[in-house]
Formats: sequence, structure tokens, C-alpha cells
Amino acid sequence: MRRNPERIAWIFLITAGLLFCLIVVGVPLGVRHFLLTSQHEQKALVESISGTVVVEPPLGRGAIPLSKGESMSVPEGTLVRADETSEAVITFYDHSFMRVFAGTTVRLEQMTAKRYSIGRVPNVISLALVSGRLQIGTAISTTTPLEFIVSTFQSKATLAPDGSYSLEADNVQTDISTYRGQASIEAQGQIVSLSERQRTTVEINQPPHTASSMARDLLANGTLADPIAESWSIFNDQGTDGGIVDGTASVVVDEGRRAYQFNRTGGYGNHCETGLEQVLNRQLPDPMTSLSIRATLKVKEQSLSGGGYLSSEYPLIIRLTYRDAYDNEAEWVQGFYIQNTANYPTTYGQQIPQDRWYFYDSGNLLEQLPVRPYKLIRVRVYASGWDYTSLLSDIALVVE
Repeated sequence: MRRNPERIAWIFLITAGLLFCLIVVGVPLGVRHFLLTSQHEQKALVESISGTVVVEPPLGRGAIPLSKGESMSVPEGTLVRADETSEAVITFYDHSFMRVFAGTTVRLEQMTAKRYSIGRVPNVISLALVSGRLQIGTAISTTTPLEFIVSTFQSKATLAPDGSYSLEADNVQTDISTYRGQASIEAQGQIVSLSERQRTTVEINQPPHTASSMARDLLANGTLADPIAESWSIFNDQGTDGGIVDGTASVVVDEGRRAYQFNRTGGYGNHCETGLEQVLNRQLPDPMTSLSIRATLKVKEQSLSGGGYLSSEYPLIIRLTYRDAYDNEAEWVQGFYIQNTANYPTTYGQQIPQDRWYFYDSGNLLEQLPVRPYKLIRVRVYASGWDYTSLLSDIALVVE
């Protein structure tokens, strides 16, 4: 050092300069990286819609029962159990939602979102379906990408945004179906992609089966995509009580789902029906093992209690008109309502949570109808009563 102090000085100067540059460049880059990639945990809302659902948070109080109509906000790691007499709806922070059917156990593994508005990380929702059946509606992803993952004992399913999916799993196999949207199914190092109206099965220690078509949907444009007039007609029916205020049917995006909204205000206690109709006039196949109706729907408001005093005016109704083997015309009707303060009869109605997306599955109508249908005439989905606000996201009339 004494022999060549200038060299040592230069070394110190160069090192200091490099450290200065590293700090000047590295710190802003590090801060930027933190802002872009930082995530924070989100919560979900669990609501019992039937029976008593058991919620087990990851830490703390232990199992918590939720009776019908009760709800609670839960964090990551929560286990939700629905026994054979209960069902639940889980709503996520991005407005994706899930129906938990009876006999189902599911764990909410991860629920994260970007911490800062400039962040570039996706919303992540990761579930573990232990056993049972789920129906999942993923929200539209516009500004922030969505990674929605459902793992089972046999597979991992990645679900695309703005979709409707059904998953059923036990210790032997997993069945995945896409009613709307796309899904990627991975098992044993192999991946199968599902498009709309496709399904696959994954058996234990086996790759996914090749994607196959679901049972036939007899409705055209069940996702209500534009142009709607090619398959559905919009109607208003004032009935005979002298009303003059029509309702409206229009496209909206509600909590991340595109849907048709049926709305009427100013009815002043007189009747109106507003909705969609599709004429079918088609004979059913023979043999036929199953006929069912599935829909994603919501009721926001209704001024008339229940279904009215005749149980015929619900804020949302699905009506299937058909002819039986004796050529007699008959109808199957299912109404949905959110309140019945007047305690009217609700013979054809089902109460659902207010302002919550709801998956409806009729089950096999061949086991419910008094006479086996031979020909389908038309399907109507409409709001009925005084003032109402109801939504329909998608509907399917499935025959197997």
C-alpha cells in the first residue's frame, strides 16, 4: 500500500462508484419489484342456504356451525363441511362464487390479490376439494388476471374467468364439466383442455380421459350471448289488471358475470311479466335417461311477497311447456323468491339468498313429472309480479 497508494485510492474510488450505482439503480428497482409483486391475503364469505354448515378456521376457536341464513367471513386455510342435509354458498373477494352441495368438504387453500394498484400479480384462488360436489362461477377478469385452481386427490383443475364449472370428487375419481368457459385438467404429468360443454374424468393414478361432449343441451344460446334475438325473444305481458308499465330486459355485468337483467319499477301493485322465451317444438330422443334444467340466477328485489296469493308471481320463474305421450300439453314451473312477509303459499317457489348468485339444478325431471314428456314446446325465463329486479346469467336444458 505504501509503495503504490495511487492504485489503492483508485480501487476505493471505483468500488465506491460501483456501490453508489448499485444503490441508485438497485433500490428503485427493488422497490418497483416489491410494488409490482406484493400480495396480501383476502377473505371469503360463507353462507348456509340449507341446514347447518360447519366452518373450521385454520386457527382459533375450532369448528363453528352456521345455520340456514347465517354467514361469516373466513380466511385462507378454512375448511367448510356440508353434511347430507346442508348446502352453502361461498363468495370470494373478486365476486367469483361457489355452491357447496350436500356431503361436500372443501378447504380454501389460498386467496390473494395484488397489494398495490400498480401490481402485476394475478388474483389467486386455490381450493382443495376433499370430497363431494361443487359448482363454481368464476368472475370476469378485466384489469387483473385470475388464477382459479381446484385440486382433488387425483387432479388439478385450472378454471378460466367468466365460466361455470362442476366438479365432483371422491377417493376413486374426479369428474369435471364446463358449462361455460374453459378449463385445464392436469394429472400424472398430462394435461387435457376442456372447452364449453365438455367434460372429463380422472381416475386414481391415471391421466385425464380425453375430453368428451356433455349431454346435449337442447337450448340455443344458453349463455345469452349477442345477438340474443337469433334464439330468444324478449316479452312483456301486462295480464288483465289494467297495468301499463312494462319491465325491461337488458344486458348487465353484475359482480363479474354477464347476465340479462329483468327490471320493473312503478308497477303500483299491478301485474307484469318480463323475460325471455325460446320456442323449441322438438321431439325428445328415445331412449332417454335424464332431462334437467340448470341455470345461474339472482334475485335482487321483489315488492310482491313470495309468489303472490296464487303462488304464480315470483320475481324469477323458469317455465317449461311440453306435450306428453298422450299429446296433452302440460307445464313444469319453478319460481325463486327472496322474501315472503305476507306468508303467501309458495307451492312452486324456492327461497334463495337475496342479491347472491345461485346455481340451480332441477335434478332429473323424468323422475318428477307425472307423465313422461314426449315433445318440448317452449322455455320461458321471466320475472313476474309488481316491482322486481332479477338476473339470468346462463341456462341449460340438458338431455341424456
